[in-house]
Amino acid sequence: MQRLKLTSNDLLMLLVVTIWALNLSLVKIALVEIPPLPYNGIRLLLAAAILLALLLLTEKNLRLRRQDVPKIVMLSFTGYALYQYLFILGIDMTSASNTAVIFGSTPIMVSLLSSFFKHEKITPLGWLGIIMGFIGIYLVVSGRSGGFALSHRTWKGDLLLFAAVFLWAHYSVSARPLLKIYSPLKFTTVTMGLGALMFFPFSLAPLRRLAPGAVSAKAWLCLLYSGVIALSLALVLWFFSVRRVGNSQTAVYSNLQPVLAMVFAWLLLEEKASSSLLLGAAVIFVGIYFTRRGRAAAPVAADHGGRA
Repeated sequence: MQRLKLTSNDLLMLLVVTIWALNLSLVKIALVEIPPLPYNGIRLLLAAAILLALLLLTEKNLRLRRQDVPKIVMLSFTGYALYQYLFILGIDMTSASNTAVIFGSTPIMVSLLSSFFKHEKITPLGWLGIIMGFIGIYLVVSGRSGGFALSHRTWKGDLLLFAAVFLWAHYSVSARPLLKIYSPLKFTTVTMGLGALMFFPFSLAPLRRLAPGAVSAKAWLCLLYSGVIALSLALVLWFFSVRRVGNSQTAVYSNLQPVLAMVFAWLLLEEKASSSLLLGAAVIFVGIYFTRRGRAAAPVAADHGGRA
């Protein structure tokens, strides 16, 4: 059997999940002073503006194939505007532990949709790895005080987050054929830019009530990190990995996010770490190993779509 080696793509995805894990703590810090909808509206516009400037400097155009425009507009709405709206409302209506477990189902949802659309073929070993990653997340949060629990107080928020996970998975999977035509930078710039414009009306009314002078420099810096690093940089790297190794092998790394998020929450927010953190992390790493083995045994099927 061929021994798996740590690749440059593995390091990139570890960087991405670290960026997103840190972002969760910084978002909590910023939301103390900035309401959720204005926070999302500002960071989406900021990220889109930075990506647009970078795209015009490097590729110097926004050209799209006419036949791709309807799909790109739809993905912009579902993958950014609607997703971000459900995400913010869902987090506000459920617990942090429930959020971690629900978002831990992302690799499973991505793999199901990838198989349905015949973008990837995943072996039983690969499915075992994906499920082990989900179990690892449950172990991470179950040891916390107030761990994962479905109840009448949180079910609305839980449903909103499950819907958000489905939208993100659909956006990520639907992107792969388009990434054979457009660079990760162009695809992310166009869809985020359109999505930011669609989302902004939701944030306009509370944004008018926001007094910029009442917001501390710390909160603005957290928002800046969230827009520039967590959205702009991390999403381009995410879709670079999707194009390079496929949806399932990329998505499985998101299982590490709750582990790293708890570490950052312990360091920055003084939240107690789970007693089962190390066990859960170990199970997640084994799950990632099995997922890579499963994909190695069954190469990605050819995507449907042309190449420019």
